[in-house]
Amino acid sequence: MDLLKTVFGIDVSNRKSNVCIMVNGQKVNDYAISNDMVGFNQLLGDLKQVTNPQIIF
Repeated sequence: MDLLKTVFGIDVSNRKSNVCIMVNGQKVNDYAISNDMVGFNQLLGDLKQVTNPQIIF
C-alpha cells in the first residue's frame, strides 16, 4: 500500500497567508486565505481531509 505524503506550505503575511498543498512532491492546490476565522476555518477544513499532514510555515 502506497502512503501519500501531504505537505501544507504556508507563507504567513500580515493580512493574508498563501497556502500550497503538495502530495508526494506534486503541487495539487494553492490559494490565499485571510488571517481571520473565515480563512483559518477554510485551512482547517483542508487539513482535516488528510491523515498526518506535514505543515511548513
